Amino acid sequence: MEIGTVWIIVAVLVILLEIMAIWHIIGSDRRAERKMLWVVFVVYAPFPGLLFWAWRGPRAVKGRSVLEEK
Repeated sequence: MEIGTVWIIVAVLVILLEIMAIWHIIGSDRRAERKMLWVVFVVYAPFPGLLFWAWRGPRAVKGRSVLEEK
């Protein structure tokens, strides 16, 4: 496998993860300003943005679904 192919696969995976993160960010019940900051951070700093979002971001979505079940 060529090095170029590996980089293309990595780029596609990062883009798919970014789309998933943006989808979750937009679907959260946060204020619009916070959503926009998360989207900008994830798009302009893909690796640190996705790692930080995975660590801090999705909790709002999980918390919302727990509240809706009660």
